[in-house]
Amino acid sequence: MDVLENYLQHLCGTANVKRDEPLAKWTTFRVGGPARYFVIVEQKETLVRIVKALEYLNYPYFILGLGANVLASDKGYEGVVIKLNFHKIEQNDVFVYADAGAKLGAVINYAKDHELSGLEWASGIPATVGGAVYMNCGAFEHCLSDVVVMVDVLSHGEIKTLTRNQLDFSYRHSIFMEQPAVILGAYFHLDHGKKAIISAKMREILQKRQKHPHEPSAGSVFKRPKDGFYVGQVIEQLGLKGYTVGGAQISPQHANFIINTGHATCDDILQVLYHVQDTVEKATGVLLETEIIFLGNID
Repeated sequence: MDVLENYLQHLCGTANVKRDEPLAKWTTFRVGGPARYFVIVEQKETLVRIVKALEYLNYPYFILGLGANVLASDKGYEGVVIKLNFHKIEQNDVFVYADAGAKLGAVINYAKDHELSGLEWASGIPATVGGAVYMNCGAFEHCLSDVVVMVDVLSHGEIKTLTRNQLDFSYRHSIFMEQPAVILGAYFHLDHGKKAIISAKMREILQKRQKHPHEPSAGSVFKRPKDGFYVGQVIEQLGLKGYTVGGAQISPQHANFIINTGHATCDDILQVLYHVQDTVEKATGVLLETEIIFLGNID
């Protein structure tokens, strides 16, 4: 056991520190090689201590939520993957605070139970609060920046609170993509509502999501490049639905999803992704950008 592993076990407990842990177990794509260290962190204070130590050592790390928007390399990750497992949610009138490790679905249900409206559109999105803020996740013409008012972060060894104006939110974008920081928690400004009405809206959204593929995937692969450019529709019109490399396939159900049909590798998924980008660019002049975050050495 080396010094770093010993330190991580001291902070997190032996059971919460794994060596050479397959990332395929922790991503919704179900692909990915081993992380050198995989650490489950139960407390925010522990996360802060670990991150400060790793940054002091200049040791690479990656914060993982539900792994629902991540493509992990077949070669794995030569660093520390930190899985958040703290998930406090609190309310103060129309304001709700949630830890970065809280599931977005848990926040939505908490809001419903406290008769607070404004997050129903996000029902069914597989994300933690930290990941959702990082990506400024969205659906059905809404996005998280509609309701996020502040975010607690760890930046350069200091805990800070950033206001909405400092977060540089835009379509599938936040300031954290250019200025890395560890998201610790977020504050939402919601509206008073009736539980029955909120529940009905949530059921309606979940019903719409039934049209999405149920095979392992990372959700929508490509960002919408401009208004009126419907990526899935364009990919389908170009005859790419069902295009397959190894175990990776453009979903026959929704063309903006790449699915793992059983034994896909990261390389299979990349080959499908690149083929779509190349085909769409040749046909339309538009180079599609991905929503997916790449983890590890991606060729």
